Amino acid sequence: MFRNQTTFVIGAGASAEFGLPVGWELAKRIKNRATCIVDGLGRLVRPVDDVVSRLVEQHYGHRDAKNALEALRAINEGIRTAVSIDAFIDRFKRNEDVVTLGKLLIALEIAVAERGSLMHPEQIVLQSLNSNSATADDTWIGSFARILMDGVGDPSEVGQNISIICFNYDRCIEHYLTEAISAAYDIESDYAAEIVNTIEIIHPYGTLGSLPISRRLGRGILQFGPELEDDVDWMDIADKNIKTYTQQQHDPAMVEKIHAAIADCNMLVFLGFGFNNQNLDLLRVSPIAKYGEIAARNIYSTGYGIAQQVNATIKRRILHLLWDTGIEHDRNRGRVEIEYGQTCAALFQTHNMNFSSFSRSFFLEEAEGSSRRVSVSANSED
Repeated sequence: MFRNQTTFVIGAGASAEFGLPVGWELAKRIKNRATCIVDGLGRLVRPVDDVVSRLVEQHYGHRDAKNALEALRAINEGIRTAVSIDAFIDRFKRNEDVVTLGKLLIALEIAVAERGSLMHPEQIVLQSLNSNSATADDTWIGSFARILMDGVGDPSEVGQNISIICFNYDRCIEHYLTEAISAAYDIESDYAAEIVNTIEIIHPYGTLGSLPISRRLGRGILQFGPELEDDVDWMDIADKNIKTYTQQQHDPAMVEKIHAAIADCNMLVFLGFGFNNQNLDLLRVSPIAKYGEIAARNIYSTGYGIAQQVNATIKRRILHLLWDTGIEHDRNRGRVEIEYGQTCAALFQTHNMNFSSFSRSFFLEEAEGSSRRVSVSANSED
């Protein structure tokens, strides 16, 4: 198991290991899906994408279709100027049509991405035909699950000492852990899904919705990697489940959960995180008056794709999440380990022992020369 009170902050780079598009690649896909047909007079006719066209027609109707097409044009032309689709939508937070259709495009692309990920059943079938192909077990989530369940005999206790703050919209973590726990303890997937639901997994920007239990679908509940052509109210899914940065700012309960997970942890691990200002603002804990003096903790982060020349800046941004003064920064800077050039999977290989709870066993002598083994989990290592 992991050391007590470990908090993981998951960024887009972590999902990239599962085969999901991130960053500019995701923005390009959204840009393409927002493309509209233009007639000879320069007027917008309809979206090129058939799914988007159908949904716009259903939701807006003929009279308001012009507003929808203008919003799609704004997304298509402007998304290249933003650091992320989330940041772009937030830029237009007062334009209801851009927000509505931006969230819709996110939902559609994430559904496609889940279906193409290493852990979707269709991809697993293809992997079985090629023994050399990568599997989800080979990514960081495989190492994560193995540590998570190591030394845990009761499946209901899996993950009860960790928190996950996942900035990604996909549900890969929940899906993989459900399948892994079911296999590890030979229990029904329904029970495994219930266990995963007890693990604190926070999605600041939402997801496609809860995964179904017993294949039962309902309002806002989608299978992992659904078909876009399925009978799904995608507008409703996007509206209810995909959140903007501004919406999260005005969700005190969500912000409180995020800050508590950061302030109360004993170890903090960043996986595939980009350290952009928008996400850091959500992570930064409340004033010291609320949480008191925040104790020192070890902090680890991947640095894949980040130049080592910005090391001081990245460490400063991390330290500012927890401490305000230069004295506190100097005291804790040495506890921040950034592994430049390492993927999430490589970080787990490097720091497996640092992440894992240390258990020691000894034997107690009992009557008539018998003895029993006693295991003690030690989480007090510095």
